[in-house]
Amino acid sequence: MSQPPSLPDSLGTTFSTATALAAGVTPSRLRNAAISQPFRGANVVGIATALTDRAAACAVRTRGTFAFCGVTAAALHGVPLPPGIDMPHRPLDVAVVAPRTPPRAEGITGHSFAAHSFRVVMLAGLPVVEATAAWCQLAEALSREDLVAAGDFLLSGDPWEGHRRQPRCTLEQLTEAVRRHAGKRGAKKLRWALARVRHGVDSRPETLLRLLLVAAGVPEPVIRHAIPVADGRLVLHPDLALPQFGVVFEYQGDGHRERDRFLSDIERDELIRAEGWEVVQVTSKDLFGNRRIFIERVFAVLRRRGLRLK
Repeated sequence: MSQPPSLPDSLGTTFSTATALAAGVTPSRLRNAAISQPFRGANVVGIATALTDRAAACAVRTRGTFAFCGVTAAALHGVPLPPGIDMPHRPLDVAVVAPRTPPRAEGITGHSFAAHSFRVVMLAGLPVVEATAAWCQLAEALSREDLVAAGDFLLSGDPWEGHRRQPRCTLEQLTEAVRRHAGKRGAKKLRWALARVRHGVDSRPETLLRLLLVAAGVPEPVIRHAIPVADGRLVLHPDLALPQFGVVFEYQGDGHRERDRFLSDIERDELIRAEGWEVVQVTSKDLFGNRRIFIERVFAVLRRRGLRLK
């Protein structure tokens, strides 16, 4: 890549064309290959591929009061979204207050909302609608199941934050947001999802697995059920459990293929089995492939463990 031209320090790494010209930067310097223009009138030193970079570029060229909303806001809050939503190339959702005309530009989808319909928070220096409002706005873009997964994340926080996981909202706040959304598009889907959101969930696949099992007629599994092992010296918390049948479900995502994680998972499973539990390993093929075969396997396990079908 070409070396970026010398620019005034006051511009930083993301700036509008108007600000650069006012600072004495010539148009030819802005055409340097090391400066990208993700949006007309916005410049970034380097390549703006990360969502925060694109959002920052959008912010410097958007006039007046605005906030990122919808799918863009959810992603900025860290909400796990389905693979079908291509965030690197998806237009950014930008909201203004009615009756102001929503922004129109390539790479931007404008929205208009009533004043005081939601609160705006700052994330990485960017104005973003609050998490509960973003969740309600997701109802138009996500399936019911993925809406539950998004709600689970907001109530549980990011598992990568470790023991200091910070929930993005409470169930009461989510419930109030759904109440305010009554009569709007997606309200019925939101009510369905709200009844199924849970605390303590680690990932989108775990949510989808729980919903799949319940939809198939399996009693709702317990999330992070505590299982003392090794003569009580250690307590393990599997993804999902059916204590009444002594069965646990562990979702094996791509991260579990790493050597240390793989060996640790084997050890965990053996410790749980030693306490008399049966461990059902679940893969993406089970969850996103032939679900019928997987559910048949689950019921075979449950019958062995005492399930009596009516």
